[in-house]
Amino acid sequence: MNIRPAYLLDSDVLIWHLRRRAETMALLQALAQEGPLACSVLSISEVLRLAREDEIPRTERLLNTLIDLPVSKEIAILAALLMRDRGPGYVDSHIAATALLWEIPLVTYNRKDFERTGVRLFDTSNW
Repeated sequence: MNIRPAYLLDSDVLIWHLRRRAETMALLQALAQEGPLACSVLSISEVLRLAREDEIPRTERLLNTLIDLPVSKEIAILAALLMRDRGPGYVDSHIAATALLWEIPLVTYNRKDFERTGVRLFDTSNW
């Protein structure tokens, strides 16, 4: 992949954007000014699973604007190590491992789910 993402978006941020939360929409617009935004392929699955029927077209349009980062063998191994240390659950461990290996900040409203992983978290407290 030639383009390096500036931020990795957690599923909750994507869902709040799709539900038209003004603060989250403004946050993503501001972050996009700093560089490309990405999400884990697991977030794609999670967001589409939770999308309401009338949100699916808008969801697909949003997801098409993001760089989707696959789960590699290295990400799977690191995620397993994070889960062994009583880290977050399956999907969140893979998202944390993705942010760690790509060395990019994770944008999430669920900070407590990720704090023990060592991932660099974007401060969403003002958003």
